[in-house]
Amino acid sequence: MWLIKNFIVILYSLLVAIISILIWPVDYKNWLSNPLMRVWTKGTLFIYGIKVHVYGAENIKPGEGKIYISNHASYLDIFVQLAYLPDNVRMIYKKEINKIPVLGWAMLCAGFIPIDRENVRNAMKSLDKAAERVKKGLSAVIYPEGTRTRDGNTGEFKRGMFFLADKAKADIVPVSLSGTFNLMPGGSAKVKSGNVYMVIDKTVKYRKDKELLNEIRNIVIKNIKK
Repeated sequence: MWLIKNFIVILYSLLVAIISILIWPVDYKNWLSNPLMRVWTKGTLFIYGIKVHVYGAENIKPGEGKIYISNHASYLDIFVQLAYLPDNVRMIYKKEINKIPVLGWAMLCAGFIPIDRENVRNAMKSLDKAAERVKKGLSAVIYPEGTRTRDGNTGEFKRGMFFLADKAKADIVPVSLSGTFNLMPGGSAKVKSGNVYMVIDKTVKYRKDKELLNEIRNIVIKNIKK
């Protein structure tokens, strides 16, 4: 059954990707692609039988560019947050994905933010562009662990991932995800049905302080449901 669901999701994703590419010439501020991303991600979660419980949505004021800082346990995290964060959000992703036909092109057209992790100079240029977009109202999701967890536990937050917050001088929103690791752990192509919980904490004003990194991590871990 899960193979059939995967096949349906692939076809569905290709359709949405094609639409994203077609609307790109007139979607200057990604306002068209935002509802399209929600339709895609909510549809995908529905196909897999995943119910998302959201807490703290009232803490978000839409329309202002923010940096969402989240734990990262599964590929499902991206679908959950694109679908249910009450904001116009995009993820930062590896530039290599741009080479994937249709999917990579669609992500670029939809306003996702590519970054070259192998080249520091190019990475900084990408962050500069991303910061400008955040200042204009687009919010970004960052996974400061750098990669998905291997055991379900939250890893250390890498300071380098806070460069965007520093450049944009944007407010930070800690977000905690629970349940995605159990439904689709790293290395697995099988997605189980079940419940996912997302807790959106109160906005934290950005400040250039070494303790901010640990403060945000502690908030994220505190809100993860055991």
